[in-house]
Amino acid sequence: MSNATAPTFLIADPDPHARNLLAEVLRAAGYFAITHARDGKELLEKTCELRPRVVITTSRIPGISGLEFTRLIRAGFKDVPRQTSIIVMTDTPTKAFLDAAQKSGADEMLVRPFSSQAVMIRVKSVLERPREFVDSVVYIGPCRRRRMVEDYRGPRRRFTDPLEDESMLAEWEKDSNRAIVQACVRKISELAIDLSPDDRRKLREIYFATKEVESVADSLKDQMMGDAARSLGRYLSAVGASGHVDKEVLITHIDAMHTLGILGSKHHDEREGLIKGLQQVVDKKLTRLRAA
Repeated sequence: MSNATAPTFLIADPDPHARNLLAEVLRAAGYFAITHARDGKELLEKTCELRPRVVITTSRIPGISGLEFTRLIRAGFKDVPRQTSIIVMTDTPTKAFLDAAQKSGADEMLVRPFSSQAVMIRVKSVLERPREFVDSVVYIGPCRRRRMVEDYRGPRRRFTDPLEDESMLAEWEKDSNRAIVQACVRKISELAIDLSPDDRRKLREIYFATKEVESVADSLKDQMMGDAARSLGRYLSAVGASGHVDKEVLITHIDAMHTLGILGSKHHDEREGLIKGLQQVVDKKLTRLRAA
């Protein structure tokens, strides 16, 4: 790879060990044009000065978050190319955070601790298989449809997409109603981000938000979404007195509800499998608690 064609990288992290580790992985793969940034100020300055092909930044860096940086670049910060590839690293890959990262326009997410292979998969993705860049009123960044295939499960929102006949859909499958349910699930996600094991006040808020999902799902006749909320509500009721909630159970339910909000009636078996899995998780956890 000649110096003229070699992609340039900017690694931003306050931890020098983390920066050096990433740089070693890149050098081992033949990439040598690498610059480091220790904080948000350096990150912005060096991005403007060097115009790197790829920025790899931690989600939490002094002075600016990785997502704030992404939003700035996508908005056209100081004439930096808006298509600059941005990979954001995180230690807390909650559904709420991943959704926020996607909406900010990040190309890829890298969850720590990571392997060399995980790093290179994302680097090769942005260099060799870049996604179409979308510049619209509501979103600027790489196309959020990972694969342009026939079985894409998300809503069709582009101007050029064929119109969908909503009269043929069940109430819960209509875009406007899906958005209502998804907003309720996001509320649970946001509440769960900083939940500490003994925070009974926030646990109560999560429980009532869960009941809201159940109520909305039932009103739209989405039984499986309602069943997912009932499964989480059952678990929260059982552990509520002690306040010792297993966050993994909570996250599993949140992720399942986000997935249910995307899948349609033609994915009945997959949706049903998610519900059975949630019920098994709760049964197992409660059995252990009663035996303790």
